[in-house]
Amino acid sequence: MKLFLLLISIFLSTILADVKNVHIIYGKSSHGKDAHNNTEVAKLIKYKLERSKYTDKFNVTMSFHYPKDESLVENADLLILSCDGGDRHALAVKNDLTRDTKKIDAIMKKKKTGLIVIHWATDAPSEGMGKYHTENDAMFIDWIGAVYCWGCDHKKHLPCKSWTLKPVPLKVKTNKDHPIANGVDPEFDFMDEVYLNFFTPGADSRNPKTDKVTYIHKALTPRHKSDIKNKEKWTEQSFYWCFTRENEGRSVAMTSAHYYKTWTDRNFFQTFSNSIFWTLNMEICKEGVDIPTPTQMELDQMRK
Repeated sequence: MKLFLLLISIFLSTILADVKNVHIIYGKSSHGKDAHNNTEVAKLIKYKLERSKYTDKFNVTMSFHYPKDESLVENADLLILSCDGGDRHALAVKNDLTRDTKKIDAIMKKKKTGLIVIHWATDAPSEGMGKYHTENDAMFIDWIGAVYCWGCDHKKHLPCKSWTLKPVPLKVKTNKDHPIANGVDPEFDFMDEVYLNFFTPGADSRNPKTDKVTYIHKALTPRHKSDIKNKEKWTEQSFYWCFTRENEGRSVAMTSAHYYKTWTDRNFFQTFSNSIFWTLNMEICKEGVDIPTPTQMELDQMRK
Protein backbone atom coordinates (compact mmCIF):
# COMPACT_ATOMS: atom_id res chain seq x y z
CA MET A 1 0.00 0.00 0.00
CA LYS A 2 2.80 2.39 0.90
CA LEU A 3 4.57 1.59 -2.35
CA PHE A 4 1.34 2.22 -4.27
CA LEU A 5 0.84 5.62 -2.61
CA LEU A 6 4.47 6.50 -3.29
CA LEU A 7 4.09 5.65 -6.96
CA ILE A 8 0.88 7.70 -7.18
CA SER A 9 2.65 10.61 -5.50
CA ILE A 10 5.56 10.41 -7.95
CA PHE A 11 3.16 10.16 -10.89
CA LEU A 12 1.16 13.21 -9.79
CA SER A 13 4.34 15.18 -9.11
CA THR A 14 5.58 14.42 -12.61
CA ILE A 15 2.31 15.59 -14.15
CA LEU A 16 2.30 18.79 -12.11
CA ALA A 17 5.95 19.46 -12.96
CA ASP A 18 5.04 19.39 -16.66
CA VAL A 19 2.41 22.11 -16.23
CA LYS A 20 3.78 25.57 -17.03
CA ASN A 21 2.55 28.58 -15.08
CA VAL A 22 1.89 31.50 -17.42
CA HIS A 23 1.02 34.85 -15.87
CA ILE A 24 -0.13 37.78 -18.01
CA ILE A 25 0.26 41.30 -16.63
CA TYR A 26 -1.89 43.73 -18.58
CA GLY A 27 -2.76 47.40 -18.61
CA LYS A 28 -5.77 49.42 -19.64
CA SER A 29 -6.85 49.39 -23.28
CA SER A 30 -6.15 52.90 -24.47
CA HIS A 31 -6.61 53.55 -28.18
CA GLY A 32 -10.29 52.94 -28.76
CA LYS A 33 -11.76 49.86 -30.41
CA ASP A 34 -9.03 48.84 -32.80
CA ALA A 35 -5.58 49.45 -31.26
CA HIS A 36 -3.69 48.98 -27.99
CA ASN A 37 -6.35 46.56 -26.81
CA ASN A 38 -4.23 45.46 -23.87
CA THR A 39 -7.02 43.96 -21.79
CA GLU A 40 -8.53 42.10 -24.73
CA VAL A 41 -5.13 40.78 -25.84
CA ALA A 42 -4.49 39.35 -22.36
CA LYS A 43 -7.89 37.65 -22.43
CA LEU A 44 -7.27 36.38 -25.96
CA ILE A 45 -3.92 34.76 -25.10
CA LYS A 46 -5.45 33.03 -22.06
CA TYR A 47 -8.48 31.95 -24.09
CA LYS A 48 -6.43 30.48 -26.94
CA LEU A 49 -4.05 28.56 -24.64
CA GLU A 50 -6.85 27.12 -22.53
CA ARG A 51 -8.81 25.96 -25.58
CA SER A 52 -5.88 24.56 -27.48
CA LYS A 53 -4.69 20.96 -27.71
CA TYR A 54 -2.04 21.95 -25.16
CA THR A 55 -4.51 23.02 -22.47
CA ASP A 56 -3.18 20.45 -19.98
CA LYS A 57 0.32 21.91 -20.32
CA PHE A 58 -0.58 25.39 -19.07
CA ASN A 59 -1.97 27.07 -16.00
CA VAL A 60 -2.79 30.60 -17.19
CA THR A 61 -3.51 33.51 -14.85
CA MET A 62 -3.73 37.24 -15.44
CA SER A 63 -3.74 40.44 -13.41
CA PHE A 64 -4.37 44.11 -14.04
CA HIS A 65 -0.90 45.56 -13.33
CA TYR A 66 1.39 43.76 -10.88
CA PRO A 67 -0.68 41.23 -8.92
CA LYS A 68 -1.48 41.62 -5.23
CA ASP A 69 -0.80 37.91 -4.99
CA GLU A 70 2.92 38.09 -5.70
CA SER A 71 3.20 34.29 -5.84
CA LEU A 72 1.65 34.48 -9.33
CA VAL A 73 4.83 36.19 -10.53
CA GLU A 74 7.21 34.33 -8.25
CA ASN A 75 5.93 30.94 -9.43
CA ALA A 76 5.53 31.86 -13.09
CA ASP A 77 7.44 29.95 -15.74
CA LEU A 78 6.49 32.66 -18.25
CA LEU A 79 5.48 36.30 -17.79
CA ILE A 80 3.71 38.18 -20.57
CA LEU A 81 3.39 41.99 -20.56
CA SER A 82 0.55 43.59 -22.56
CA CYS A 83 0.26 47.29 -21.77
CA ASP A 84 1.13 50.84 -22.76
CA GLY A 85 4.53 52.32 -21.93
CA GLY A 86 6.15 55.10 -19.93
CA ASP A 87 3.97 56.36 -17.09
CA ARG A 88 1.11 54.20 -18.44
CA HIS A 89 3.10 50.98 -18.11
CA ALA A 90 1.52 48.19 -16.08
CA LEU A 91 4.72 48.11 -14.00
CA ALA A 92 4.79 51.89 -13.44
CA VAL A 93 4.00 52.86 -9.85
CA LYS A 94 3.70 56.61 -9.27
CA ASN A 95 6.51 57.92 -7.04
CA ASP A 96 8.12 54.46 -6.99
CA LEU A 97 8.87 53.63 -10.63
CA THR A 98 11.26 50.76 -9.91
CA ARG A 99 9.18 48.99 -7.27
CA ASP A 100 7.70 46.30 -9.54
CA THR A 101 10.49 46.21 -12.12
CA LYS A 102 13.00 45.42 -9.35
CA LYS A 103 10.77 42.58 -8.14
CA ILE A 104 10.66 41.04 -11.61
CA ASP A 105 14.36 41.67 -12.11
CA ALA A 106 15.20 39.75 -8.92
CA ILE A 107 12.94 36.86 -9.92
CA MET A 108 14.39 36.58 -13.43
CA LYS A 109 17.93 36.67 -12.09
CA LYS A 110 17.07 33.92 -9.61
CA LYS A 111 15.11 31.78 -12.09
CA LYS A 112 15.03 31.25 -15.85
CA THR A 113 11.53 32.69 -16.08
CA GLY A 114 10.46 33.27 -19.67
CA LEU A 115 9.32 36.72 -20.71
CA ILE A 116 7.29 38.09 -23.64
CA VAL A 117 6.80 41.85 -24.06
CA ILE A 118 4.21 43.15 -26.52
CA HIS A 119 4.28 46.42 -28.52
CA TRP A 120 4.31 49.57 -26.33
CA ALA A 121 5.18 47.54 -23.24
CA THR A 122 8.75 47.66 -24.65
CA ASP A 123 8.82 51.31 -23.49
CA ALA A 124 10.05 50.91 -19.89
CA PRO A 125 8.20 52.54 -16.96
CA SER A 126 9.14 56.19 -16.61
CA GLU A 127 7.81 59.58 -15.50
CA GLY A 128 6.13 60.15 -18.85
CA MET A 129 5.51 58.60 -22.25
CA GLY A 130 8.84 57.94 -23.94
CA LYS A 131 10.88 59.45 -21.10
CA TYR A 132 14.30 58.03 -20.36
CA HIS A 133 14.59 56.18 -17.04
CA THR A 134 18.13 55.10 -16.20
CA GLU A 135 17.35 52.04 -14.06
CA ASN A 136 14.27 50.73 -15.84
CA ASP A 137 15.72 51.16 -19.34
CA ALA A 138 18.83 49.26 -18.22
CA MET A 139 16.67 46.49 -16.74
CA PHE A 140 14.68 46.16 -19.96
CA ILE A 141 17.89 45.78 -21.96
CA ASP A 142 18.88 43.05 -19.50
CA TRP A 143 15.45 41.41 -19.85
CA ILE A 144 14.69 41.58 -23.57
CA GLY A 145 17.92 42.86 -25.06
CA ALA A 146 16.32 46.16 -26.04
CA VAL A 147 14.21 49.12 -24.98
CA TYR A 148 11.98 51.50 -26.93
CA CYS A 149 12.46 55.16 -25.96
CA TRP A 150 10.91 57.54 -28.49
CA GLY A 151 10.78 60.74 -26.46
CA CYS A 152 14.15 60.64 -24.72
CA ASP A 153 16.88 63.26 -24.80
CA HIS A 154 18.92 61.07 -27.13
CA LYS A 155 21.87 63.43 -27.33
CA LYS A 156 22.35 63.06 -23.60
CA HIS A 157 21.45 59.41 -23.11
CA LEU A 158 21.19 57.49 -26.39
CA PRO A 159 22.58 57.86 -29.91
CA CYS A 160 19.36 58.06 -31.93
CA LYS A 161 15.74 58.66 -31.06
CA SER A 162 13.26 55.80 -31.54
CA TRP A 163 10.19 56.50 -33.61
CA THR A 164 6.86 55.09 -34.72
CA LEU A 165 6.27 53.99 -38.30
CA LYS A 166 2.60 54.49 -39.09
CA PRO A 167 1.07 51.71 -41.18
CA VAL A 168 2.62 51.20 -44.59
CA PRO A 169 2.60 47.90 -46.52
CA LEU A 170 5.65 45.89 -45.45
CA LYS A 171 7.18 42.79 -46.99
CA VAL A 172 8.36 40.87 -43.94
CA LYS A 173 11.32 38.52 -44.10
CA THR A 174 11.31 35.71 -41.56
CA ASN A 175 14.45 34.30 -39.96
CA LYS A 176 13.80 30.67 -40.87
CA ASP A 177 16.95 29.54 -39.06
CA HIS A 178 15.22 29.97 -35.70
CA PRO A 179 12.58 27.56 -34.28
CA ILE A 180 10.30 30.52 -33.44
CA ALA A 181 9.83 30.78 -37.22
CA ASN A 182 8.67 27.17 -37.66
CA GLY A 183 5.50 27.11 -39.74
CA VAL A 184 5.85 30.81 -40.62
CA ASP A 185 6.14 31.89 -44.26
CA PRO A 186 9.65 32.97 -45.34
CA GLU A 187 8.09 36.21 -46.59
CA PHE A 188 4.67 37.69 -46.02
CA ASP A 189 2.78 40.95 -46.46
CA PHE A 190 2.16 42.83 -43.24
CA MET A 191 0.34 46.01 -42.30
CA ASP A 192 0.79 47.29 -38.77
CA GLU A 193 2.21 50.17 -36.77
CA VAL A 194 5.73 49.27 -35.65
CA TYR A 195 8.37 51.02 -33.55
CA LEU A 196 11.81 51.40 -35.07
CA ASN A 197 15.29 52.42 -33.88
CA PHE A 198 14.78 50.78 -30.51
CA PHE A 199 17.95 50.42 -28.46
CA THR A 200 20.03 47.29 -28.06
CA PRO A 201 23.47 46.45 -26.67
CA GLY A 202 26.32 47.02 -29.12
CA ALA A 203 28.67 49.55 -30.61
CA ASP A 204 26.04 52.05 -31.78
CA SER A 205 23.29 50.70 -29.52
CA ARG A 206 20.64 50.88 -32.21
CA ASN A 207 18.59 48.33 -34.10
CA PRO A 208 19.57 46.46 -36.15
CA LYS A 209 23.36 46.62 -35.71
CA THR A 210 23.89 44.18 -32.85
CA ASP A 211 24.61 40.50 -32.43
CA LYS A 212 23.17 40.46 -28.92
CA VAL A 213 19.61 39.70 -30.01
CA THR A 214 18.21 37.42 -32.71
CA TYR A 215 15.78 39.04 -35.13
CA ILE A 216 12.76 37.01 -36.25
CA HIS A 217 10.85 39.53 -38.40
CA LYS A 218 12.60 42.12 -40.57
CA ALA A 219 11.40 44.46 -43.27
CA LEU A 220 12.75 47.21 -45.48
CA THR A 221 11.60 50.38 -43.70
CA PRO A 222 12.34 54.11 -43.55
CA ARG A 223 15.20 54.87 -41.17
CA HIS A 224 13.24 57.90 -40.00
CA LYS A 225 10.11 59.89 -40.85
CA SER A 226 12.00 62.11 -43.27
CA ASP A 227 12.81 59.03 -45.40
CA ILE A 228 9.24 57.77 -45.84
CA LYS A 229 8.93 59.12 -49.40
CA ASN A 230 12.54 58.29 -50.34
CA LYS A 231 12.73 54.51 -50.58
CA GLU A 232 16.40 54.66 -51.60
CA LYS A 233 17.16 55.49 -47.96
CA TRP A 234 15.09 52.64 -46.54
CA THR A 235 17.05 50.05 -44.55
CA GLU A 236 16.27 46.60 -43.21
CA GLN A 237 15.07 46.81 -39.63
CA SER A 238 13.52 44.38 -37.20
CA PHE A 239 10.45 44.65 -35.00
CA TYR A 240 10.21 41.10 -33.57
CA TRP A 241 13.13 39.46 -31.81
CA CYS A 242 14.27 36.99 -29.19
CA PHE A 243 16.99 37.20 -26.58
CA THR A 244 18.75 34.79 -24.25
CA ARG A 245 19.60 36.39 -20.91
CA GLU A 246 22.83 35.93 -18.98
CA ASN A 247 21.37 33.09 -16.88
CA GLU A 248 20.00 31.45 -20.07
CA GLY A 249 16.46 32.59 -19.38
CA ARG A 250 14.63 33.29 -22.63
CA SER A 251 12.79 36.42 -23.71
CA VAL A 252 10.83 37.54 -26.77
CA ALA A 253 9.65 41.04 -27.65
CA MET A 254 7.97 42.80 -30.53
CA THR A 255 7.12 46.38 -31.42
CA SER A 256 4.40 45.18 -33.79
CA ALA A 257 0.85 44.22 -32.63
CA HIS A 258 -0.38 47.81 -32.44
CA TYR A 259 -3.65 46.87 -34.14
CA TYR A 260 -5.99 44.39 -32.52
CA LYS A 261 -6.64 42.79 -35.92
CA THR A 262 -2.94 41.89 -36.16
CA TRP A 263 -3.79 38.88 -33.95
CA THR A 264 -5.82 37.45 -36.86
CA ASP A 265 -2.70 37.43 -39.07
CA ARG A 266 -1.66 33.79 -39.40
CA ASN A 267 2.06 34.46 -39.67
CA PHE A 268 2.11 36.83 -36.72
CA PHE A 269 0.10 34.50 -34.49
CA GLN A 270 2.15 31.46 -35.49
CA THR A 271 5.29 33.38 -34.52
CA PHE A 272 3.71 34.40 -31.22
CA SER A 273 2.52 30.86 -30.39
CA ASN A 274 5.99 29.51 -31.13
CA SER A 275 7.44 32.25 -28.92
CA ILE A 276 5.48 30.96 -25.92
CA PHE A 277 6.94 27.50 -26.38
CA TRP A 278 10.46 28.81 -27.04
CA THR A 279 10.57 30.96 -23.90
CA LEU A 280 9.48 27.89 -21.92
CA ASN A 281 12.11 25.64 -23.53
CA MET A 282 9.36 23.49 -25.01
CA GLU A 283 9.83 21.68 -28.30
CA ILE A 284 8.48 23.37 -31.43
CA CYS A 285 7.75 20.97 -34.29
CA LYS A 286 8.71 21.91 -37.85
CA GLU A 287 5.12 22.88 -38.66
CA GLY A 288 4.99 25.19 -35.66
CA VAL A 289 2.88 25.13 -32.51
CA ASP A 290 -0.63 23.97 -33.37
CA ILE A 291 -2.88 26.72 -31.99
CA PRO A 292 -5.47 28.00 -34.48
CA THR A 293 -5.16 31.65 -35.50
CA PRO A 294 -7.77 33.78 -33.75
CA THR A 295 -10.82 34.74 -35.77
CA GLN A 296 -12.40 38.18 -35.77
CA MET A 297 -15.33 36.64 -33.90
CA GLU A 298 -12.99 35.50 -31.13
CA LEU A 299 -11.43 38.97 -30.95
CA ASP A 300 -14.90 40.46 -30.59
CA GLN A 301 -15.73 38.00 -27.80
CA MET A 302 -12.83 39.31 -25.73
CA ARG A 303 -14.44 42.76 -25.62
CA LYS A 304 -17.27 41.44 -23.42
